[in-house]
Amino acid sequence: MLFATVFVGAAGMKLVASEFETMNFARFGYAPWFMYLVGLAQMLGAILLWVRGYVAYGALLLPVLSVLAVLLAGGAVSHLRVGDPAMLAAPALGLMALLCGIAVAHRHELPSP
Repeated sequence: MLFATVFVGAAGMKLVASEFETMNFARFGYAPWFMYLVGLAQMLGAILLWVRGYVAYGALLLPVLSVLAVLLAGGAVSHLRVGDPAMLAAPALGLMALLCGIAVAHRHELPSP
């Protein structure tokens, strides 16, 4: 799934501490260890998006609303908090909306309450 590949790439940039990600996390005021935690969470979510029967969990890691969606929302808020133009937050918000759609489309994979 192409969508999961986007997250693998984003996670990889964090896990190898690319200059771009390192500078952004520092600019947002986050500790370096947080970049690796976010990268690991993104990688886990992306892997689950590839596994049949676990797609909903990748998009909606229970009981948390969605690890990837929460990370995306946090990224958007971080951009806005440091005064970046709203357009820099738009990709994260768009991906978050797509994740919510994937979770709804695969809700049959989740256990019944």
